[in-house]
Amino acid sequence: MTDSAIQWAKHTADGRLAGFESAAVIPLRAEASFRAFYRLEPRPEATGADSLILMVSPPEKEQNDQFERLASVFGRAGLPVPEIVGSQKRSGWYLMTDLGRRELGEAYGTPAERAGLEAALRALITLQSVTDPAIAPYTGARLHDELGIFTEWFADGLMGLSIPAALAPVFENLVGRMVNQPQCCVHRDYHCRNLLFDPATGALGIVDFQDALMGPVSYDPASLLHDCYHRFSDRDVDHWLNWYLQHTPFELDPDRFTSDVTMTAVQRQLKAVGIFSRLRLRDGKVTHLPHILPVLDSLAHLSGREPALRPLSDWLRQLDRNDVRTRIQALERRTAPA
Repeated sequence: MTDSAIQWAKHTADGRLAGFESAAVIPLRAEASFRAFYRLEPRPEATGADSLILMVSPPEKEQNDQFERLASVFGRAGLPVPEIVGSQKRSGWYLMTDLGRRELGEAYGTPAERAGLEAALRALITLQSVTDPAIAPYTGARLHDELGIFTEWFADGLMGLSIPAALAPVFENLVGRMVNQPQCCVHRDYHCRNLLFDPATGALGIVDFQDALMGPVSYDPASLLHDCYHRFSDRDVDHWLNWYLQHTPFELDPDRFTSDVTMTAVQRQLKAVGIFSRLRLRDGKVTHLPHILPVLDSLAHLSGREPALRPLSDWLRQLDRNDVRTRIQALERRTAPA
């Protein structure tokens, strides 16, 4: 199937601009999905030919129709999303423009970090202004179900633990705070691996947007600044939240918004730990297991900042990190799904 997709992509690209039939094909890292990505590099003599991206996205497992719709919606809004230049929908093959070779995370800790985060926040403000019937609401029921991913796949599935009853009102509080915020378009995975940034040009690219919904205004700022793959200092988070508050058209109380971002980040990181566990236990993928412990530490820190989350903070701090590490290492050594 992959070989057929690559040959289709080369032929389709070559019909657009000669030089792709003998293009180099470079596999790219895929995130937590069933999709696969490849960069097609045209041969050197193909003057003016830019690289293209092939996405192989199984239609029975991925939201391909929504990807197409939102690529169009966001493109019309002026957001830097890929243009689809060819597709074979039946197979889930998409040929797209290449938005860049460097993830935003590569700029973190370098002189380009500031420019990268400013570019990401400016684009985020544009994204939050988008409205379209294709973008469904992020309901309280869905937010609550996402917390169930943590319960089912991390607490029970990975650790063999039952969630204490004291956490039920904490989870309700998290969802309540999210649904009672101003609602806008949210990417839902607006983090350093889904944002591309070129320090030389300042160009930003946004990918993996097909799950966008109308949800809490704090959601994407929480995704960006409380990233599961990078931990900013509290001082840096406060700086960039202040930057956002100075530029957003939403009228937000700074203290309330900062608290909302923390609460939203906790809900999102709980879901992420559950997804990272599920990727291994259900799908046989070990790629995200190393991120579980750092995110648990971030969760303990964030939940400790909100009095309403104290039972969660206490539970997370009491969680035996050596036991978690041992279980993760055992799963890393096994190659088949549990």
